[in-house]
Amino acid sequence: MRPRLTVLVALGCLACGGGAAPGKLAPQSPQETLAQFMSAVKGNDLERMRTLWGSERGLAADRMKNTDLNQRLTVLQIYLNHVGYRVVEGPLPVPNKEDRRVFRVELQRSTSCTVVVPLEVARTKGGRWLVVGTDLATIPNPAAPCKA
Repeated sequence: MRPRLTVLVALGCLACGGGAAPGKLAPQSPQETLAQFMSAVKGNDLERMRTLWGSERGLAADRMKNTDLNQRLTVLQIYLNHVGYRVVEGPLPVPNKEDRRVFRVELQRSTSCTVVVPLEVARTKGGRWLVVGTDLATIPNPAAPCKA
């Protein structure tokens, strides 16, 4: 009887704990999701960004072609790239979208340049939080000189 129990416990541990590398666990809150996404942006880690980007329907990677996904994440990475950031406000509810929250995030692009951007996150049906993104039109062009 004891060997069966040991095997069942081992299989249960594998089923519950497999898949995520240390430090790469799925975030459980909007704040964790934002922090992990911003860390991936700073590190130019598109693979990590893809595990944190989507909507209420789930990961965008499950619905998009790889080339389209990589293009969109590359653009997001360029616009959101930073040497540091801080949350100015949030998470705030999004009107008429019960499963979404928005943060206002100050990006430090250089020692003398900061911009504030809105970043939205969504809760999936499974309870996981994912970064939805931002309206790129509200963010100054990262290639342009910083306006005081």
